[in-house]
Amino acid sequence: MEEKKKIRVLAVPSDEGGCKYWRVERPHLKLQEMFPDDFDVVIQNQVDWTNLDFISQFDIITVHKGLFGGNGLYDYRNAVNYCKKNNIVTIIDVDDYWHLGQFHPMDRQNKITKSPENTIQNLQMVDYVTTTTPLFANEIKKFNKNAFVFPNAVDTEDHQWDPDYSKSDLIRFGFVMGSSHERDMEQFVGVVNQLPKDIFEKIQIVLCGYDLRGTITMIGPDGQITGQRNITPEESVWYRYEKIVTDDYKVCDPQYTQFLKMFMPDAQYPGVETKHYRREWTKGLTSFGTHYNNLDVLMVPLDANKFNYHKSELKIVEAGFKNKAIILSNYGPYTIGTKSIFKKGGDIDETGNCVLIDPLKAHKDWAKAIKRLVQKPELIDLLKKNLHDHVKDTYNLETVTKKRAEWYKSIVKR
Repeated sequence: MEEKKKIRVLAVPSDEGGCKYWRVERPHLKLQEMFPDDFDVVIQNQVDWTNLDFISQFDIITVHKGLFGGNGLYDYRNAVNYCKKNNIVTIIDVDDYWHLGQFHPMDRQNKITKSPENTIQNLQMVDYVTTTTPLFANEIKKFNKNAFVFPNAVDTEDHQWDPDYSKSDLIRFGFVMGSSHERDMEQFVGVVNQLPKDIFEKIQIVLCGYDLRGTITMIGPDGQITGQRNITPEESVWYRYEKIVTDDYKVCDPQYTQFLKMFMPDAQYPGVETKHYRREWTKGLTSFGTHYNNLDVLMVPLDANKFNYHKSELKIVEAGFKNKAIILSNYGPYTIGTKSIFKKGGDIDETGNCVLIDPLKAHKDWAKAIKRLVQKPELIDLLKKNLHDHVKDTYNLETVTKKRAEWYKSIVKR
C-alpha cells in the first residue's frame, strides 16, 4: 500500500520575539504535534531564498511579514515567483498594521526603510494572507482578497499560561505590555490622584515588563549620525510609564522612591506585597505569562488610532487564560467578543466579561471603574470566570490548529 504523502510546510518567523512565539513557532509546533501523519513542518529563521532545490521540497511556505534586509527581500520575491510557477502555496502572515503612525517610536525608521510599501507589495504577490482579527482582514483584502483569520491562541501545554488563583491582601490592578505604548498610557494620566483615599488604600498598582535596555542615536550639527549610546534610566519609556502610574511617585514613601530610582534590575523591595505600587522587571518569552501572577485585574488602555485599530485581542486572551479580570478601552480589537459588566445607567450585567472604557472619557472612567470594582470585589471574581469561559475554547491553540490543518489541506488541494 502506498504511503500517504504528507504536506510539507516551511514556516519562517520575522524575529526571535513575540511574533515568532504567537504567529509562527507555537502554531506550527502544535500542527506537527496534533497531525504528525498529515504534515511535515520545518520552522527555520534563516532561509537561503536562492536555494530553489530547498524551496521545491515544500507544498506550503508561510512567512511572517517577509521584510528581509539587504538582498533578502529581492531573493524572497524571486522565490515567491518560483513557487507560483511550481504549484507551491505562498502565505504571508501579518499581525501589525504597516503604517505605525506618528506616535509609534519606530514610525520614522519604518518610513525610512519603506516597510509599508514593501509589506503591501508582499501581500499582493502571495497566494494567501493570514492575520489576527476580522478587522485587520478587511483592511488586508484591499490588497489581497484571500485573507484568513487565525487568532493568537494559547497553548495550554505551555504552563506559564496555567490559570493563577493567588490571593493578596490588596486588590492588584496591573499593566502587562511592551515599550511602544506611551501614547496608550497617556489615557491613564491623572487617574491615580482621582481615587478616594479609602479606595486607594485597598489597591496595589503593578507595572510589569520594566526594562532599561535601549540606545539613542547621536546626530551631529551637520545632521550626520555620529554614533550610539545606551539610554539612561531616566530616558527609558518605562520611567515615564512609572511616573504616570505612581502620580510622579506621590503614592510611594520617600525610602521606597529612593529604592526605585536606584534602578537595580530584578531587585525587589522588602515587603513590596504591602506597597501600593509594585515594579516587575521584564521577563523572557518562556516566563512572560507569569507576570499575571502578580495581579488580579489587567488594565489595557488603547489610544484610538488606525494602528491600534488593527491590533489583535491578545491581552484579552492572556488575561482570560490566566483567570484575571480586565478593564480595557472600548476600541478596535477590544470590541471583539467583549461585553461590559457595567451597563449604561450603572446596572450590572452578570454576563459581562470585562469593563469597557470610552477612550474619550478615559481619565474619569478609569478611576470610576477601579472604584466600583474595589467597592464590589465579588464582581472581580465574576469577571474572571466570565472572561476565562470566553477564551478557553475559542482561543485554545488546539481549536485554532484544527482549523489551520483543514485550511492547509484545502489550499493544497486547490
